[in-house]
Amino acid sequence: MKTKMYMTFPATLTNTPVTYELIKRFDLKLNILKANIDFNLMGSLLYDIEGPSKSISEAIEYLQNLGLNVDLIPSVITIDENRCTDCGLCTSVCGIKALTIAAPDWKLNFDPAKCVGCNHCIPVCPSRAISGLVPEPVL
Repeated sequence: MKTKMYMTFPATLTNTPVTYELIKRFDLKLNILKANIDFNLMGSLLYDIEGPSKSISEAIEYLQNLGLNVDLIPSVITIDENRCTDCGLCTSVCGIKALTIAAPDWKLNFDPAKCVGCNHCIPVCPSRAISGLVPEPVL
């Protein structure tokens, strides 16, 4: 199984080596897509996570027992097809090609497996059809 996992954690857990524990205890393959950790204040992590479903479920239970808020998210952004005009502006800022437009139909295509959650596509969308599922950190 491969999915994205978003977690937030309180100040008391900002010094906890969660990535290490997930790899060692549950033999999961992790790719950190986004991280915002302020020691003794707060933290959030967005991972691409891969491994057996059972291991992922056990890891989530472990993290929740520690006091972390954990969500599996199939996609980091959503696109409202009723608002999208297929203008292609979002594709120009998507360097990893999760958003593409191609012949013959010239419709926007989104590959959630490629999306890394950079959110660069959100502000360039003139019709506001793209929204993020992972909140931006408050600085």
